[in-house]
Amino acid sequence: MSTLPSPESLRFSCRRIFLKNLRLTCRIGAYETERSASQSVVFNADIWVRFSASSSQRDALEDVLNYDLAVEIFREESSRGHIDLQETLVDRIAERLSNLPGVELIRISSEKTEAYDDADAIGVEVWRSGSPLLT
Repeated sequence: MSTLPSPESLRFSCRRIFLKNLRLTCRIGAYETERSASQSVVFNADIWVRFSASSSQRDALEDVLNYDLAVEIFREESSRGHIDLQETLVDRIAERLSNLPGVELIRISSEKTEAYDDADAIGVEVWRSGSPLLT
């Protein structure tokens, strides 16, 4: 198993793109009571992208990782139909994000905000390295 690069080690070779509090409606939950209604899920992400894939001398969108691609991955995976586990959902998102060009490291969290009356949220977080095949 390979070791993930640390955010600190990428500070001078990557740009950190972040997504804060993307709120989507999902069909998610393993319990029978969760199968009959959608729930609000809040996503946060950090995506470390090599400078070569996140800089443009021409100031042109096609030279960099388009944020829309990342956000669309969250939307697509969240709307694919019912899923039991947050873990499965964030793993699917992480897999797709890690294959975007120039991605070195990602961190994704999801929070179910309606699962417990006495808690703001319950969630999971995952870290993944980018695909070494896409340099």
